Amino acid sequence: MSKILVVSGHPRLNQSLANKTILEALKEKGADFTLLRLDEEGFAPQVEKDQALLKDADIIVFQFPIFWYSYPSLMKHWVEEVFAHGFAYGTGGTALKGKKFQISFTTGSPASAYRTGGPNGHPMEDFLYNFQQIAALCGMEYEEPIYTNGCAFIPGVSPESVKERVIRDCRAHGEKLAQRLEELAK
Repeated sequence: MSKILVVSGHPRLNQSLANKTILEALKEKGADFTLLRLDEEGFAPQVEKDQALLKDADIIVFQFPIFWYSYPSLMKHWVEEVFAHGFAYGTGGTALKGKKFQISFTTGSPASAYRTGGPNGHPMEDFLYNFQQIAALCGMEYEEPIYTNGCAFIPGVSPESVKERVIRDCRAHGEKLAQRLEELAK
């Protein structure tokens, strides 16, 4: 059985309806994974412990919201510290080679915003090159991303119907991620 590490990059996971719902649905579907919550480590990653988790995993999942067309600064800082030269890439850096790399994320904007000529100017795929490059540099197998658009919900501001839709969409996202991980683990 393949070992799965899910790295949650939301800086305030307890306040995130979308990302919290995805992780709950993933767990409810019976996925066997280790969860590393970067919001609990903050900007002081436990490099050796986290590298040991990465080395032990066969499948590495990044679960996060899109912030300013990329991953949150908390997760970026973690990658900068933990995916170190000599560990993840470069001379002797083969610890991640051959591992499957799955990104799973949410956006606040609707899908229609991610198109040429739309508010964000590009299709979503144009914003993912950095993850493809991380995988290539580290010798990981980049898997097709799983993502859900339109996940913006602000308690006390957004209508209850938005909350219900976000929960429904993110439960489906978590179920899809569970199915993908089951396929990758074979």
